[in-house]
Amino acid sequence: MPARRPGGWEPRSSTRCVRWWKPMGAERIPLPWQRPQWAGLVELANAGRLPHALLLAGPSGTGKTALAKRLAELVLCAQSGDQPCGRCRNCCLTAAGSHPDLVNVRPEEPGKAILIEAVRTLRDFCAARPHQGGWRVALIEPAEALNHSAANALLKTLEEPGGRTLLLLIAHRPGHLPATIRSRCRLLRFPEPDRQAALTWLRERLPERQDLEQLLHHAGGRPLRALALSDARRIEQVARLRELAEAIAGGSMAPADAAPEAAGLEWELASDALAILLREHARSALAERGAPQPAVFRCFDELVRAHRERAANANLSAELVWDRLWLAWRRAAAAGSG
Repeated sequence: MPARRPGGWEPRSSTRCVRWWKPMGAERIPLPWQRPQWAGLVELANAGRLPHALLLAGPSGTGKTALAKRLAELVLCAQSGDQPCGRCRNCCLTAAGSHPDLVNVRPEEPGKAILIEAVRTLRDFCAARPHQGGWRVALIEPAEALNHSAANALLKTLEEPGGRTLLLLIAHRPGHLPATIRSRCRLLRFPEPDRQAALTWLRERLPERQDLEQLLHHAGGRPLRALALSDARRIEQVARLRELAEAIAGGSMAPADAAPEAAGLEWELASDALAILLREHARSALAERGAPQPAVFRCFDELVRAHRERAANANLSAELVWDRLWLAWRRAAAAGSG
């Protein structure tokens, strides 16, 4: 695989980029719950009124990235319509992961930060003339992974992107983005899908599974996340995280005793499972008392802090992070039961 540039910039010819684009041909995009957003984007694209920057915001695992990739294909396609033709030179280049006017900016590793070097290279890309004479498209995911310097550097590109440039910022936690970034993008929201629509979609892909309700529950109602959890090893990790959380809430396990085991779980899976538990806790408190306890919000804040610290420091002790998270969770659980 060719070397990647610093800060998460992926060269257009990288093997990883090829894999990242090819699967889109097999999936029906938009996904059923995305049709209103897609119809609006197609109308803007065909009328030549797409904004220079779109912020696709909503929970992870709902298909924002899939839709952003399909929009990039549509914009770069030489034909007009509500889907890319799949046959023109631009579509072939995109499918091969080698379109010179399409780039992806992502962290070097999941959970890490996007560094300023990547944004500087993106700025050079936006300043150059399109190789194919059409649009230039850049995807930034997740946008909230931009560190402080990278976010500041991106502002100038958002203010002066150049003609026929489309920046697609994908944010799973849009509130973590600086207000200056959010204000320079057209916001497109992707709420959690309707439960029945999500289950129908899952049944088409996992017809042999009898536990789709449980999968969707563990995924926080997000169907693409549920599909990822269908792998036995991953669902076991999520189930174990929930067991640890219940033991701490019930007083049968101390946070310090649970921290080493939680630290051995995949961070993105485990932290997401804790966030889902907190949302369940908040909804329950809202239904029973009209408002969640402040301790629940403090636990959310601790989780946000953990994400930021892990992105900034590759050597951060996972045990110490989970010790803090479990302490905050115990307080939240105790407040909810009081």
